[in-house]
Amino acid sequence: MGICKKFLAAFAWLFLLVSVPTADPQTPSETCKSDDAANIVQMDERNERVFAVTSLDRINTVAKARKVLLSLQKTLKQCRPTWGNTWSVSFFSDRKYAGYKHDDNMKPFVRDGSWSRAYLGEYERVEGKLSLHPADPNRLKFLKVPLR
Repeated sequence: MGICKKFLAAFAWLFLLVSVPTADPQTPSETCKSDDAANIVQMDERNERVFAVTSLDRINTVAKARKVLLSLQKTLKQCRPTWGNTWSVSFFSDRKYAGYKHDDNMKPFVRDGSWSRAYLGEYERVEGKLSLHPADPNRLKFLKVPLR
């Protein structure tokens, strides 16, 4: 009987350790509130990528892009602090196009070319590089936009 009680006590203790969820004090909020300069539409948590809607005239120069990107960085520091400086953003002209071109819901837009036309830019925070018109090799342009 003594061995059985010890076994049950050990089993119960193990069960409690495994079944009690651990609290993560840095769990970010589920939504990121962004300003009008670049409205966050969706987020890819695994790849730390933001899909945002803006207009080309807000990101077509270093000064303008920096203003938008600093605002996004501030938002991400608040709602995704674990991303640090490894995030990236894809800019689109309309929210219906905001997503990866290989996503099933984007396939009709990729076929008709509207996804490419709506894909305004892509920024890689680590490199500080903004690519304008990344899906159009004839209009592709690069800007160096360092953030601090």
